[in-house]
Amino acid sequence: MVTVTVTAKFHNPSLSRQKEWQRASRLYRDTKQFCINGWENGDFGKSVTTASIDNDLYSAIQNQAIREAKSDHSKDGEVRYRESQPFAINNQNWELDTTENGTVVVGFPCVSQWWYTPIEVYDDIANPVDRLVEGDAKKTRLQVYRRGDDWYCTFNAEYDADTSGETPIGVDIGERHILAVTAYGESESMLVSGGEAKYVRRKYRSLRDSLSEAGALRARNRVGDKEQRRIKDLNHKLSRRLITFAERFENPVIRMENLEGIRENSSWSGVHSWHFHQLQQFITYKAERAGIRVETVDAYHTSQRCSACGSMGTRDGDHFCCSGCGRGRHADLNASENIAQREGEPCTA
Repeated sequence: MVTVTVTAKFHNPSLSRQKEWQRASRLYRDTKQFCINGWENGDFGKSVTTASIDNDLYSAIQNQAIREAKSDHSKDGEVRYRESQPFAINNQNWELDTTENGTVVVGFPCVSQWWYTPIEVYDDIANPVDRLVEGDAKKTRLQVYRRGDDWYCTFNAEYDADTSGETPIGVDIGERHILAVTAYGESESMLVSGGEAKYVRRKYRSLRDSLSEAGALRARNRVGDKEQRRIKDLNHKLSRRLITFAERFENPVIRMENLEGIRENSSWSGVHSWHFHQLQQFITYKAERAGIRVETVDAYHTSQRCSACGSMGTRDGDHFCCSGCGRGRHADLNASENIAQREGEPCTA
């Protein structure tokens, strides 16, 4: 099963549609906040229904807002929605179709009526859109939101695909080498040092400590913002570099470790403030835009097993030596080869 995230821009929606969608975004936020407040104040139980919601949103949208609010309320901490929310419709209550001239339109309920609006279908999303129109794929919930002056929708398409002829791209994300990448079966690899990331962390940690001792809290907060921007920029560059590498091969599929628990398992103190998850997110959404499938695999023993014979081996710095076949390999590239060979679960941004 392949899962592809489709993000499409609506083509020249009328002013009346945009006004209604904007109103729906506000009502969606208010519906979610109403639910959160009611649960926190004990006004009603978790089984709240659309009968309790007093606004003009279609019931399908109200139901989706209730589901999202329940999910948010289950998390720790106060929940307050200060901005308009992308409003969502479950998979059964929106449509993807074509007009007589072949224009792809998305239809969904809102406030006053159903709207059928053309979307711009660029090359990267043409295949999953065509599959959905032809009935060869399943769709998930639809989200509608505004970005600047434009309106977009996003949804997932799920379908069976022939995976023969794919080139697995194994990606090991770590501290010593931030990216270790292998195109399995192609004898090509890429190593990117983690030195720049470590330098950024050390530099800004030292600045924060100095400013804290001086009592300059505002300046300390600004340093934190600068650090976040540096890390974000680095992650963008790393993810673009990886996608460029993957695009060199026929039918690439990127496989990465499931990074849950990586912070607990690392001996590097700086890992607790390093945005491994952000890097994985950037890789995923850039891969989707390039039409490359992404999977996450079980991280168990990817660093300890030989990628050639499967035996356990030993690591000395950057060198891995297999106790079974005697093969020597760069330790992180050995891990990336193991990752490339494992079957994974679909990963979407």
